[in-house]
Amino acid sequence: MPFPLRRFLALVIFATLVSAANAGAASLEAIQEKVTQYLNSRALRSSEWGIEIIDPKNNQVLLSVNSEKTFTPASVVKVLTTATALEKLGPDFRYKTGVYTNGVLQADGTLAGDLILVGRGDPNLLNPPGDGPSQQAFDELAGKLKAAGVKNVRGNIVGDDSYFEFTTPGKRWTSPEMRPFHGVPISALTVNNNVIWVQVRPTRYQELVSVSLEPRSSYLRIRNLGITGRAKSKRTLYARLIPGTRTVVVSGVLPSSYAGYGQYILIDKPAEVAAAMLKDELARNGISHRGSVDVLHEGDVSPEHKRKWVLLAEYQSSPLVRALEIINKSSQNLHAEMLLRTLGAEFRGSGSEDAGLQVIREFLVETGVETKGISLSDGSGLSRANLLTPRFQTSLLLFLSTRPHFDLFMNTLAVSGTDGTLRNRLSSERGVIHAKTGTLSGVSSLSGYMTTRSGRNLVFSIFANFRASVGRIRNTIDEICRLFVSQY
Repeated sequence: MPFPLRRFLALVIFATLVSAANAGAASLEAIQEKVTQYLNSRALRSSEWGIEIIDPKNNQVLLSVNSEKTFTPASVVKVLTTATALEKLGPDFRYKTGVYTNGVLQADGTLAGDLILVGRGDPNLLNPPGDGPSQQAFDELAGKLKAAGVKNVRGNIVGDDSYFEFTTPGKRWTSPEMRPFHGVPISALTVNNNVIWVQVRPTRYQELVSVSLEPRSSYLRIRNLGITGRAKSKRTLYARLIPGTRTVVVSGVLPSSYAGYGQYILIDKPAEVAAAMLKDELARNGISHRGSVDVLHEGDVSPEHKRKWVLLAEYQSSPLVRALEIINKSSQNLHAEMLLRTLGAEFRGSGSEDAGLQVIREFLVETGVETKGISLSDGSGLSRANLLTPRFQTSLLLFLSTRPHFDLFMNTLAVSGTDGTLRNRLSSERGVIHAKTGTLSGVSSLSGYMTTRSGRNLVFSIFANFRASVGRIRNTIDEICRLFVSQY
């Protein structure tokens, strides 16, 4: 009796599937052995590693190394902050920055009262060139005030940042991380990432150097003591903001061989600088001002008094998802801390660090992700008091992959060999890894999603706390990703 064709085909298919499964198992075993060799190398023996890589299709753990041990994650914490914001605020949430008055606009265009610029946490009112969208918030506000009939302001121009608790840099940030771009004041009214770029160029030998500030503002004054030196002289030029003043002092020698010298200095009173920028924009729109520039912090004015203010003009930001891209792709610390406080203000009635962290913790309860041993201390990852496990992080990423806004969230992450903090990493795996990097002294991490060449979509978290070369650690993290992309 001839062998039934249907049974024959079934056996062929079964044999093929068994062969493929065996090949896959052999390939995974080879990858795991290779990773073990990497981590046991002499150069990495003093390093602590935490790794978990999962195939969501069957929830298979492909690689697990200390997956339930806590590690300092650095900027991977931004995943928690931005994911919470996307879920709670929604992708179309827009920051609203308003200009109010506590006075009366008279028929002749005179505003008899203060003009109050009220910040509500928009981190992108004004960005440094090439860092985020070029938004013209102050120009738009000044134009709207002009259209409303304002011709001159007899009161003060006030920057109100009371939407947030006004704080100096995070109390748990350690000294190596307290650098410009990292340790700037956290204010609800922020411009240019709360830094000023001082640009200096040489002139003629022994003459004063040329100094300019970016962004330009009448708020700051320049005291130029810098001298142009000989071509081979040593550069001693340095810029500083005198504490408690509006004066930027430039002193020292700049060799004539320099094309230029640039230095960032922190804005220690961001709300005042923002108010001054609005004043400058009003002048460019033909609106005069006879008063001074002032500031209001949390608690300076009662809620009852504020309810009497009249809105004259309002600026709305781009949708929230654009702000999240800047935070995750560029790992923007200040913006992450502002977002944390926005969560606190919107959902707990307090624009503070603690209120924002409470919103994140409540969100994690909603996800059902196990948080045992997890410790959160800020929204950016600069604090070494933050502790995460690889298991927690991959579980969170798995949860996010099931959410309606997942595609939007994944697109906020840096892309291998393409953009953000992965622009110059994993170029041979260009476009197939979307992840958040994390870097502090002695800390390197990478967590996100990867697509292998066989078409599998994996979720991964790799944490390293180390005393080795950061370059070697980072290369090892990248090599682990390459193995899975190319061989699994």
